[in-house]
Amino acid sequence: MEIDITGRHFQVTEPLKKYVTEKIEKLDKYSLKMESAHVVFEVQKFIHIAEITMLAKGVRLTAKAQSTDMYAAFDKCFGNLQLQMSRQHDRLKDHKDKSGLRAEKLDRS
Repeated sequence: MEIDITGRHFQVTEPLKKYVTEKIEKLDKYSLKMESAHVVFEVQKFIHIAEITMLAKGVRLTAKAQSTDMYAAFDKCFGNLQLQMSRQHDRLKDHKDKSGLRAEKLDRS
């Protein structure tokens, strides 16, 4: 998976890049076949903004959060993205299960 990290109005540090990379790689457990992730960090006066856009198997997921600390903003954003991915994973799983049940019912008739 390709992870792109960008900073607006400031330079992204290596520890922040490492932190982001480790967190994003944990999302492989949802088995959505993620293609790429784009993380944008932005600073506006005293507000730190984090935005994550992920492309996974024909689905685009986006989350955005802000805080007074860059790591806290990323953690909020990451939590929102995890929730979206969990829901998407459940939808795909439920969809596959339902189609299998329909096929069984048709075969029995």
